[in-house]
Amino acid sequence: MTKAFFNLMTFLLFLAPFLSAQPSLYTPRDFRQAVENGTRTFTGQPGPNYWQNRADYRIDAMVTPTERRIDGRAAITYTNNSPDTLLQLNLKLIQNVHLLQARRASYVDPAFYTKGISLSNVQVNGRIVDWDNGAVHQSEDPTNAWLLLPEPLLPGASLELTLEWNFELQTSKLEHREGMVDESALFAAYWYPRIGVYDDISGWDRIIHNVQTEFYGDFNDYDVTIRTPKGFVVWATGELTNGKEVLSPLALERFRQSQTVDTVVHIITQEMLAAGQGVKPAEELAWRFTAQNVTDFAFGASDHFLWDATSIAVDSTGRRASVQAAYQPESSDFYEVAEIARACIGYFSTQKPGIPYPYPTMTIFNGYGQMEYPMMVNDLDMESMDDTKALTAHEIAHTYFPFLTGVNESAYAWMDEGWATLLEFFACTELYTLKNPEESIYPGYYLRRYLGVKGAEVDVPLLTPTDQLLAPAYQLNSYGKPAAAYLSLYNLLLEYNFLECVQEYVERWRGKHPQPYDFFFTISECSGEELDWFWQRWFMEFNTMDLALVDFRQAEEALFVTVRNEGGLPLPIPLEVELEDGSSRYFRFNPVLWKDGDEIELEVPVEGKVRGIYLKWEDFRDVDSSDDRLEKE
Repeated sequence: MTKAFFNLMTFLLFLAPFLSAQPSLYTPRDFRQAVENGTRTFTGQPGPNYWQNRADYRIDAMVTPTERRIDGRAAITYTNNSPDTLLQLNLKLIQNVHLLQARRASYVDPAFYTKGISLSNVQVNGRIVDWDNGAVHQSEDPTNAWLLLPEPLLPGASLELTLEWNFELQTSKLEHREGMVDESALFAAYWYPRIGVYDDISGWDRIIHNVQTEFYGDFNDYDVTIRTPKGFVVWATGELTNGKEVLSPLALERFRQSQTVDTVVHIITQEMLAAGQGVKPAEELAWRFTAQNVTDFAFGASDHFLWDATSIAVDSTGRRASVQAAYQPESSDFYEVAEIARACIGYFSTQKPGIPYPYPTMTIFNGYGQMEYPMMVNDLDMESMDDTKALTAHEIAHTYFPFLTGVNESAYAWMDEGWATLLEFFACTELYTLKNPEESIYPGYYLRRYLGVKGAEVDVPLLTPTDQLLAPAYQLNSYGKPAAAYLSLYNLLLEYNFLECVQEYVERWRGKHPQPYDFFFTISECSGEELDWFWQRWFMEFNTMDLALVDFRQAEEALFVTVRNEGGLPLPIPLEVELEDGSSRYFRFNPVLWKDGDEIELEVPVEGKVRGIYLKWEDFRDVDSSDDRLEKE
């Protein structure tokens, strides 16, 4: 027996348990190929050969608000951990979505347009590489640019990419994700050339950024210096490492205090701004931030924003996370955001999902967006405190999906937006009592269009790649419908088992790139349930939420109710029984009852004569309510 043959047999024996659990549901060829290659498994575990590439970014950037301009230079160390030889790099140039000729899925106003991002002095391992900004801007997709390498990047090898760039910040106020907030405040996101993800499923991530789609990033380390004019403060992903060099003594003292207390500390107030006591008086300030193992880096800057901060212990060791809010003095709701964010982080860390907040900071910035970034949120003022609480909870919930578990939200937005929607629902029903939840959170807010549109577009399977969808399918498949799927799973597995399995999923794929089937198989294995039927109906078929009451009859001390699943989706059955004495009884039946058929007879233990029965929908929606009630003839 040769050594090579022995090694092959050893590997196959190791892999055998993962290969043997063949799923009964549809599994695409790329995932099956990954299983054969040993990078994924049919049990939901990362395979023995799992790999992912990464980069270290060292960035120095100058912000010039008066010119709405950012100039930057970067040194990027990129490591190829794949088994493949790479001949080129995919550069994500998201700022090019602002080009007039770029492809977009939604309307933008004229203030959104810019001249895009321009690169210069591009070098690989010290060698100048040809780069043509004009050719990139006029290409079919300027948000994905290709850099040919002077030498192939071999498996296990690294390269040093250095480059410079500049771009103009857009000025649209239509709730876009980045740009100028006012004349001297801005939020910078997707602001630097980032090397795209090269993974074991698709190779290079080639999905076009079209304003609607979101993002997919490797886990990288960042060391970033942001240079600003006099009087500006910067808030960013990661930790501020040179506070003593940029903050005034009073602001620094308050900042340090905020990191040890549970109450909100006003680090920079209007009075401090008026007296010039917020930052050091230098003509240029260099703000340095570091962040480890994160998928992106964003920052906000202003010379007139207020700054609140507090902190919270997030795990049993007492580790504290800094919680900050930076906002316009005239904001109607941000005065309460630091405390709202603190409460949400505490809830998510200890209740649902019950996973300690994993990062050292979280900052909510008052811009024009409703968008999440690692340790940063860009939120606009909301019309009610209900909306403020819901939006803050939603964006912080993204900490777990897609930042702790690095899902490809460009292709499968339901793997992060659906979770954020569900966690927002949990927080705003268990942590807060909203005045009008129907207008602010799931299901009402997220499923309003689901009832109003009756075509096939609202029943498109969730597994359909998100980047191939437009409204209303995009919004429903990203937010409301997956939240309903996860909540149905919660009802099926019950709370303890559900949370245990979600925690196991996050632990397995923490700092990695899970695919839909990694989620499916992990939950199935962890729960000990055969759930292929559930995944099939919720994620792979044209189905809808529609249950119907068919008949009911009483016999002795029991009520027998026949229910039909007209829509096909496995939902819990929320049954209200009205008795002739005017009282009522509520019963909720597990969606597992739909595993083997679409019509069932329920035996309901009630005493007294029944006047009528109805389906009492609260956390789900039924597209046809005409058959949700039956009364005694």
